[in-house]
Amino acid sequence: MGDGSRLAAEAELAGQLRHAFVAGELTAYYQPQYDLATGRIVALEALCRWNHPLQGLLLPARFIDVAEHHGLISAVGRFMLEESGRQAVDWNRRGAHVGMSINTSPSELSIQFAERLLRRLAELDLPYRSLTVEVTESPAISYSRAEVFALETLIDGGVGVSIDDFGTGAASLQLVRRLPLTEVKIDKSLVHDLRRSIDGLVGTCIAIARERNAVVVAEGVETQEQFERVIHWGCDRAQGYFFSPPLPVADVEPLLLGAA
Repeated sequence: MGDGSRLAAEAELAGQLRHAFVAGELTAYYQPQYDLATGRIVALEALCRWNHPLQGLLLPARFIDVAEHHGLISAVGRFMLEESGRQAVDWNRRGAHVGMSINTSPSELSIQFAERLLRRLAELDLPYRSLTVEVTESPAISYSRAEVFALETLIDGGVGVSIDDFGTGAASLQLVRRLPLTEVKIDKSLVHDLRRSIDGLVGTCIAIARERNAVVVAEGVETQEQFERVIHWGCDRAQGYFFSPPLPVADVEPLLLGAA
């Protein structure tokens, strides 16, 4: 596909995404996060899905970059906060007291964003300590002083901050040392890499996280061998297809309420 055709297709998808908000085509799926010491579900990661009328269920990789490039990423973020926030309130009231994680684009990070989020949590009557905001670790993202201040504001307000995809960028350890955080998520590429040399990098990360009283979560656990490895590393929590894929409300609810 040439550049012209690609840009036209992207613009068409952006127009369809704008309509998706009005048509109610977006939804949230939830992937359970398990405590490795107890085997209990302690949190859920809320993941956006698009029920496209022609293409079926689309994963974020298909449309998030389009949302970023066409000024729609904040709308996606607001939708996910509203959808997962209301769902978390409902589950809490019914006895399923689990945390909720939502993904946030670094382009959204500002003091205004942090203040709006804290106000909305108060309006939803969702306990702040139950929400964690995940931000991406990437060599393309430097995190300015203003963005760091936004993260500090969230933590001061009681919201957790998680560094997602740890290990995918060259500045991994510097970020863990520099950014305000309450959680570090080990990227699935490290979980899947069976080389012994990876153990040193992960071990250093976990040691720094421990110094900062941060929770360590392993992402993308898919096999028994990987499960045993993240336990060996000393991770606190894990998520992945070994435990459960991302699920719609109707499928995740029995897991939560059964464990409540």
